Amino acid sequence: MNTLTHALLPVVFTGLFSRKTTAPSRRDLILTALAGALPDLLNPHFTLAARLASWSHSLPFWLTFTGVLLLTAKFLPRWISLRLAWVMAAAYLFHLMCDAISGGVNFGYPLRNFTWGDYWVDPTWWIPLDIGCVLACYLIFRAWPALRLSLEKARLSAGHAKEESPAE
Repeated sequence: MNTLTHALLPVVFTGLFSRKTTAPSRRDLILTALAGALPDLLNPHFTLAARLASWSHSLPFWLTFTGVLLLTAKFLPRWISLRLAWVMAAAYLFHLMCDAISGGVNFGYPLRNFTWGDYWVDPTWWIPLDIGCVLACYLIFRAWPALRLSLEKARLSAGHAKEESPAE
């Protein structure tokens, strides 16, 4: 899959599954997107062979990254919350899983050879997935909140109009 999909899919899931009361901030969403794209940003690759030899596309590096995030959350909680640390770690792992179903990943590299995956998501779907992720982000973070706000305003003005009308 393309880096845009890796960045936006975790953001889409975060937007869909977060509660209204604990909605993530724009900063948290950006950090989530960055974590989702991080394996490709750290070690870019253009072939499957390069991905299979990528240290950033392995479980040993994911464990290291997760450890750094959790330690940062413990010692610098004002910079990153424990919840955000877990969301970022999940976004990184989700990238690895998406790559596994898009050709494969060597999960054990560089410690051992544990290659798993196949092209269950054909490369012809990668650009449509990018477009779908962009549209989903627009719907979740722009269109639906605007629609909800306009419906709430309409409901409040209708309720206000009923209060002002004289009793019959």
